[in-house]
Amino acid sequence: MPHSFDIDNMYCGAIRRGDVFLCSHKKDEEQVVVVLQDNVLNEGLSTVVCAVVEPVDEESHVFANEVLLEEDEGGVGEKGICKLYKILTVDRRAMIAKKGELSTETLMKIYKAQDINCGRFRDTMMDLE
Repeated sequence: MPHSFDIDNMYCGAIRRGDVFLCSHKKDEEQVVVVLQDNVLNEGLSTVVCAVVEPVDEESHVFANEVLLEEDEGGVGEKGICKLYKILTVDRRAMIAKKGELSTETLMKIYKAQDINCGRFRDTMMDLE
């Protein structure tokens, strides 16, 4: 059964790689996400590929396949961890509020963490053998 979306709460602007959004991909649950998908695909597809951002506390350890987002990044107003092993494909209608955009530097960290999570660093090591 399709989701029922409140059109007044739906984000109607362009969705770009590196944008931080509040999305409603599950019933009665909102999640902060970072858009990973290429901008060309964002313009043409009805879905968006994103990574989950979860709150961080003082005791949290940031692993190689995660990226720490500082309070002033992304527009959320608090620190978070972008978890590149929690990737979602969501209906673009579930993107309800753009919170901000990541810097190029942080986006590069996300690419590196994504490469680590997907094992791409092993591919280059195998080429050297």
